[in-house]
Amino acid sequence: MLKILFIFIFVSQLAWSDDNTVKSISSKINQYYSGKFGFYAPSRELNNGLIYGIDGITEFNKLKFFLSGSIDLYIKKTIDIFSEPKPKITDQAFLVLPVHANVAYKLFEIPDAETKAYFGIGGGYYFYFYSVQYRESSGILGTVFEKTSNQNGGDVFFTVAGRVLIGKIFLEPRFYFAKPTNGKIDNYNYKIDPSGFAITLGFQY
Repeated sequence: MLKILFIFIFVSQLAWSDDNTVKSISSKINQYYSGKFGFYAPSRELNNGLIYGIDGITEFNKLKFFLSGSIDLYIKKTIDIFSEPKPKITDQAFLVLPVHANVAYKLFEIPDAETKAYFGIGGGYYFYFYSVQYRESSGILGTVFEKTSNQNGGDVFFTVAGRVLIGKIFLEPRFYFAKPTNGKIDNYNYKIDPSGFAITLGFQY
């Protein structure tokens, strides 16, 4: 009977100790996931459109900052990336995928209103995927035929952002500063520059 009582007390102590350790860690670190969508205004050639994104966030409560890993997505068909002379485009699709890491400092917090505000910087690499179909003419008779091309590439970029969180809903303005990418399809030169501004609305869980 004494052995059973001793084992029970020992196990209870271990459980209590583990529980306190978990509580201690959770009081210092919070982890979130968030999804967002909003308006994106890139360089003039890429045209305005919708942007979507997801984040994974680790917040260090006592140090008042968080680290995040983010992936954004922008899809568009009405773009004008070619310099003169331009191909006679019949169909096209463009996708840019910025992947980046960020650090943000908590500027202030209003506990009664469940409101927090952050300012941060980050950087990463953007990938682009471009598919285009265009018309070409050749020969003495000027025969017209369709050609297609698929291009992809990318480069580094930097970002500056803010985030105002009210409860689990947030508003995030973000600036993208990217290095343009130049490419060529036949005799047609194009430039991809995703530099611009986005403002998104999201849910942080």
